[in-house]
Amino acid sequence: MSLSTFKAVIAIIIGGFLVSGIYISVLVVKRQGALQQIAAYNPSWEASQAASEFIRFEHRLSEFERPSSGVDKDEVALRYDILVGRLKMLNEGDFHALLWRHPEHQLTLRQLDQALVTVEPLIDGLDSSGTVQKVLDILRPFEGSLSQIASAVLNYGSEVVQKDQQELIRLHWAFSGIAAILILIGLALIGLLDRHNRLLGRAHQELHVLAHQDALTGLPNRVVLRNELGQALARIKPQGRTVAVSYLDLDHFKDVNDSFGHETGDDLLKAVADRLKACIPVHGEGHAKNLIARFGGDEFAILQTGIRKPEECAVLASRIVDALREPFSVNGQEIFIGTSIGIALAQGGVTPSQILKHADMALYYAKADGRGTFRFFEPDMDAQLQSRRALEVNLRKAITNGEFELFYQPQINLKDNEIGGFEALLRWHHPERGLVPPSEFIPVVEDTGLIIPLGDWIIEQACKEAAGWPRNINVAVNLSPVQFRNRSLVQSVSRALALSGLAPNRLELEITESVLLQDTDATVSTLHQLRRLGVRIAMDDFGTGYSSLSYLRSFPFDKLKIDQSFVREMSQRADCLAIVQSVANLGASLGMPTVAEGVETEEQLLQIQAAGCTDAQGYYFGRPKPAQDMVHTLAALRHTTKVA
Repeated sequence: MSLSTFKAVIAIIIGGFLVSGIYISVLVVKRQGALQQIAAYNPSWEASQAASEFIRFEHRLSEFERPSSGVDKDEVALRYDILVGRLKMLNEGDFHALLWRHPEHQLTLRQLDQALVTVEPLIDGLDSSGTVQKVLDILRPFEGSLSQIASAVLNYGSEVVQKDQQELIRLHWAFSGIAAILILIGLALIGLLDRHNRLLGRAHQELHVLAHQDALTGLPNRVVLRNELGQALARIKPQGRTVAVSYLDLDHFKDVNDSFGHETGDDLLKAVADRLKACIPVHGEGHAKNLIARFGGDEFAILQTGIRKPEECAVLASRIVDALREPFSVNGQEIFIGTSIGIALAQGGVTPSQILKHADMALYYAKADGRGTFRFFEPDMDAQLQSRRALEVNLRKAITNGEFELFYQPQINLKDNEIGGFEALLRWHHPERGLVPPSEFIPVVEDTGLIIPLGDWIIEQACKEAAGWPRNINVAVNLSPVQFRNRSLVQSVSRALALSGLAPNRLELEITESVLLQDTDATVSTLHQLRRLGVRIAMDDFGTGYSSLSYLRSFPFDKLKIDQSFVREMSQRADCLAIVQSVANLGASLGMPTVAEGVETEEQLLQIQAAGCTDAQGYYFGRPKPAQDMVHTLAALRHTTKVA
């Protein structure tokens, strides 16, 4: 029974008690009133007294005619007045109400009253001959009438008393029944209260478990770890063993949820918890104790006590990283994830909140190092993190304030010896720092999700500016993996083309292999939707991934861009030259142009031409420039480069 239902039952029972009590009180008051009415006014006695007074009045009249009787006129007048008073009582209030069922008796009383009014003036003349007889003749029709009325009233009173007795008997049984019902309800209420108390006790136990245990994995939760951490820190002695907290964050867990669903994701978390238990002994050496907790989502934490040196934490972290790198079999699916770990040691009277914050900072840097690794907290991390947060704030302001601008770097068609297009590159004009290097702010933009609105602006701006170029020159825009997770990417590209009027085949979207690593089916579907818009798709940094060739089978790209790391070292390393030649030959066999990035010298240009590359891009031809400083022919480009 829920608490609201229980409250409703209690309210109904209390209401029943109140209604029953009020009902019984009303009945008792009503019956007492009826009995009091009979006792207080005694109508039958009044009626009999009126009949007796009528007889006495007639008797005194009769005795008045006998001189020896001793009855004088005053006594007769007194008896008249008493009779009139009795009749007046019979014609008033409660007695009159008792005779409502006998209209004939009411008529008799009215006639008798009129007769007495007629008799009144005759009383003073009783000495006259025949007056007494006249009065007796007027009263004779009413002889016995008052006795009949008294008898009727007596019968009515008996009926009322009998009825009240029956009503009191009924009230007695009703009261007894209600009392019995109330007793039963009280017993039921006691039973309900007892059951409710037991349920509350059980709920309290369950809430205690829920408050201290993760419902999904059964591991202790954040509350338990924090309490244990506080106690462990309080036990630390100077120059003694210390305490460490490790934060774990699963790598690519969101991709699991997106690809296989949250149910599979939950089962994976349970499997991770089981694997962590297998990796971490509950008790270490001596009084050392380890505690595994789940903080929520894909975040776990480990508390280690009795730590003598940091290497012990490093050994455990390394073991966990290796264990979680192994594949998981969940719901018939083989799933690969990993973990990043941040470790913080208790040093210098640190509080529980501080050590947890330090572990979180170290985790952030572990993920920034490429994931699948661990990092210890270092004091300068806090300053670096504060700097990053300030950078995030400035980036959000930069979008609003219009501090971003697109620069363009030319791509040279080596066959035609002309500019075939420009690659759009994002630049940030900070109001105080000037131009901020893209390598500093692009990762932050992607991590914070700002790349979504900023990426939409880049596509719209590039299409708008390219619409004013010669029609034989295209524009290339890089797409972030984060943008591909946004379902509105296709709509954003379509809107940018429509607003700018740029021909779709003049827009080239560049993606890296990391985009295809996310969700092959969904990503390939998005690429096909973009292709149906008429835009061209290029694979950027080709050759740096481990499965580049397999991606060429899943989607027919329009262009391959060879990563600059191979071009830069062609003269020193034969393997780099061989890779460039292989990619160029592969592109030629598939009918795809190949762009060599990072060409900075004439020697590199000659080498990529000999290797078979169709296009080139790099500082040799020109550095990125804003739209207003661009030229659209190679001759003009060479002239401006020489002048510069």
